[in-house]
Amino acid sequence: MAPLKDEKVAKVIQDLAQEIRSRWDRLGYLETDNGAFATGHIPNVAPHAYLCRFYAGLSDAGLDDAEAESERYLPQPYRDFLRSFNGGSIMGISLNGATGGQNVWAAEGIGQPISIRYQNVFYTRPEFIPESHFGLGAMNGPRYSQGHLYLTSVGEVELINSDHDLVAMRWPSLTEFLNQEIARQLSRYDNEGQETGEVTRLPGNTDNWEALGKETSDRRKKENTVLHKTLSKLSAFCKK
Repeated sequence: MAPLKDEKVAKVIQDLAQEIRSRWDRLGYLETDNGAFATGHIPNVAPHAYLCRFYAGLSDAGLDDAEAESERYLPQPYRDFLRSFNGGSIMGISLNGATGGQNVWAAEGIGQPISIRYQNVFYTRPEFIPESHFGLGAMNGPRYSQGHLYLTSVGEVELINSDHDLVAMRWPSLTEFLNQEIARQLSRYDNEGQETGEVTRLPGNTDNWEALGKETSDRRKKENTVLHKTLSKLSAFCKK
C-alpha cells in the first residue's frame, strides 16, 4: 500500500498553536523572534513550568539534520510538522525534534525538544516495533505508564506501550492525531491550568497500563539490586 499523503499538517498545527495560545497565554508566556514559545505558566508546579512549549521550525538544512539524527527516512507528514515546529511539549504530548547540527539552537527559557534520535535508533527501540515505524514522541500516564507514538508506513499514528507490544490507539493520519488529541488534552484542565481529573492522561485502551508499568518498574528495580550486589561481591573479591 502506498504511503498516505497528509498535506494539511502545517496548517493544522499552526491553527492549533493559535488555539492553544488563546487558551493559555493569559497564564503567562515566553516567545522568541524565531517562532519558539512557551505558554500556560504554572508556577505552582515549578517556577519555570509551562503547559506547552513549541520549538522554532526547521529550515531545509535543519530537516536534513533531523533525518540524519534519526538515522532513518523522515516521513513527509512529520517533515512538514518539523518545518513549522521542531517538536514540542503539548500538555501531555511530547513530540521529538532535532537537537544537533548547525541549524538548531535552544531558545532561552524555552529549551530544546527530546531528540528525534530517541525511539528510532536500535538501542532505544523495542524489538516489537516494526522497522517501518517512525518514532515521533510519547505520552505519559499518571506515574508508571507511558506510550510511544509512531508514524506508520501508511501514514497512521499509533500509541504503543513503551514496554509491551500493545497498541492503545490508532489515528488515520498525523493531522487527525493532532486535532483529536490536542482537543482532548485541552479538556483535561480548568481555566487556571490545573488538571480536573475528569479526563484520563492517556487515550484509548490503556486501563491496565499503570499496573503493567508498575510491574515492569518493580522487576527492573529487583534486577538492578541483584546486579549491584553481584558487582559489589566481585569488587570485594578482586580487592583481596
